[in-house]
Amino acid sequence: MEELRYPTRLMLLIALLQGLALLLLHQSIDFEFWPATAPQWLFAAYALVIIGPGMYLLGVNNRNKVRLVTYIAPFAALCALLAFYTGGQAIPSSPSRLDTLLAPMTFTLALLTFKALMYVQVKTAAEPFVYPQLFHYSWRNLLTLGLALAFTLVTWGVLMLWAALFSVINIDFFDELFEQKWFYYPTLNLALALGVVLIRRLSIIVDTIKQLQQALLKYLLVLLMFVSLIFLLALPFTGLSPLWEEGPGSYLILWMQACLLFALNSVYQGDASERPYSPFVHRFIYLGILLLPVYSGLVFYGLSLRVEQYGWSVSRYWGMIVWMFLALFSVGYVTCIVRYRDDWIGGLGRINVAMGWLLMLVMILVNSPFADLRRLTADNQLARIESGQTKLQNIDIPYFANQLALPGYLAIEQLKQTYGDSHPTLALRLSRAYQEDAQEPEQDKLLVVNSIECLNDCDMPPDLADVIYDSLTKSNYLLRQAEQLYLLAVDPDGDNQTDYLLMLETDYLVDATLYMRRNSNWYPIDIEDLGPTGKDKTMTLREHLQTLEVKYKQPQYRIMQIGDFHFNVTLKEQLKSSPEQRQ
Repeated sequence: MEELRYPTRLMLLIALLQGLALLLLHQSIDFEFWPATAPQWLFAAYALVIIGPGMYLLGVNNRNKVRLVTYIAPFAALCALLAFYTGGQAIPSSPSRLDTLLAPMTFTLALLTFKALMYVQVKTAAEPFVYPQLFHYSWRNLLTLGLALAFTLVTWGVLMLWAALFSVINIDFFDELFEQKWFYYPTLNLALALGVVLIRRLSIIVDTIKQLQQALLKYLLVLLMFVSLIFLLALPFTGLSPLWEEGPGSYLILWMQACLLFALNSVYQGDASERPYSPFVHRFIYLGILLLPVYSGLVFYGLSLRVEQYGWSVSRYWGMIVWMFLALFSVGYVTCIVRYRDDWIGGLGRINVAMGWLLMLVMILVNSPFADLRRLTADNQLARIESGQTKLQNIDIPYFANQLALPGYLAIEQLKQTYGDSHPTLALRLSRAYQEDAQEPEQDKLLVVNSIECLNDCDMPPDLADVIYDSLTKSNYLLRQAEQLYLLAVDPDGDNQTDYLLMLETDYLVDATLYMRRNSNWYPIDIEDLGPTGKDKTMTLREHLQTLEVKYKQPQYRIMQIGDFHFNVTLKEQLKSSPEQRQ
């Protein structure tokens, strides 16, 4: 394989065309023309332009120039279809908010492409479809791409040095040239392709790095096994409660399992006769493997608790997917150990190949309508709301709006239709899930005013409604969090003129504003809430308002006047909670 020759000119031409295509896509975003105006087409175009040429550059040689295309073309088309579906999940009212779609799609398609490439390389080379061969290609591809990217960054650094040197002598031509998109897209793509060509020609260096990595992981695997055993031995003394109370215990265990399996597969590559350790250490390793299902059981229990308490979320679905793969690996390896004892390594390759196909299938499904995690999450949360498991005031509207894309948008529209008339405050929060400013001010004003509950049958003056609306809409953040809005007639200054206290209650604070009439005009005055908030909030505002009894207390400190200056003394935060002040 080291003697294979590569079509350098063809590879550089493909890289140049890929760079020009990426430039065109970037320009469509900057100047807002198609396909940037349609996220589904933009995502599909990027997937096609990046995945197809990228796989070809990493896999082509003089023997498979044509045959490789017959495998890569349909796979790249499949990825483009998956990207098209994902791009179609962009929120209609805000097509620019694509980050929640782009990150998971990029990761899953990259993983899918990584797995597919090694399978295609084995197939086109007519080599045995066994795990050691797949392992060889996986590490070669990973190291080749990593080193080529490093070469590209170094090339860019040299260009920046070039531009800086000439700028010092007042020649800015190169500085301006190198910052042009039409220059650096094709240039850096050519540098990347050249790096791939050079590194693939020096495959012996890549193989040496792979051997070095295996040697290092050989010792890290023993350390990881030791840590995992010590952790299990400590659990009977600490109990399981700290795992679920002190942060993401389930995810930390998943990370430890993943590191163990990664190191294990790097050291053992499916050769039954391979013995990288002494018999004692070898058996210590598979003793640790026998305990891996215990960790899978702990993770499943922890994730199940969260699902039972709060329902499904996208992150919990991903947690369960990762758990499923790690559990299947662990159970498969344990089965091999029980069946073959010291020769269990012979079954490792078969398990890994099968799991590779399963991984590819799952990566396809999560980017398709068949297993869209955002849609599944939205459906589950709506079902919990309908069944009463999630109270209306506890609906996490920002999560629907910011994390679930189109399924979240449709769920919010459904909640509006179902609860909009009967729960005006919820309707107010839902109306501000996306937009900063009201698109229909009169309708929005009516929605805001109707969400305010007037206590003691107070009659809100029409001109006060206008002032309250203007004041509230200055901070849409609070309106998005509002659980209740109350209006109460008060007279804090004792002048026998009715003023109004507006109280906006969220899950963590009460925001109060006093509206006072002076010279026929209403003026909003922000006032400080000295009541229980945050962790000290044991009762809701509604519970405090059951008696609707308003008491007025004289301030502890009088206003001081020195000439034309007035000083109003306000208690500091540390004094508010002191026993003397509470008395």
